[in-house]
Amino acid sequence: MLRYACLFGILAMTTAHPAMAQSDDEMKACVGQSGGYTSKMLDCGKTEIDKFDTRLNAAYNTLMHREHGPQRARLQREQRAWLKHHLRETHRLAADPDNGEAAFLTSQAFELDDLSARTAELEKRVRQNP
Repeated sequence: MLRYACLFGILAMTTAHPAMAQSDDEMKACVGQSGGYTSKMLDCGKTEIDKFDTRLNAAYNTLMHREHGPQRARLQREQRAWLKHHLRETHRLAADPDNGEAAFLTSQAFELDDLSARTAELEKRVRQNP
């Protein structure tokens, strides 16, 4: 039962951010084929995380090439602060002893949600200031 609750959480997350819309069907199909096995659901999430990580890096690099001086330094500080929080929270959730095996799903759900939100934010900035 807990696996399916996590499964529904992951699926709900994939519709939470516009940045996830293009891979929503792929994620649902992958999770649907997992048979409820945690390791297979985690593999699905890892694939999505990798996609967003690539997109986030591309958007960040585009912005870094555009910015100079104080704006560039501000973007670097902002990204480092986001990354520090992102990693800390992901690790904290994964290590939750009260959540057992579901801790990894909870951690990955946060990671995917947080990463997709940050990706959407940076991609919006790229589009706003070409």
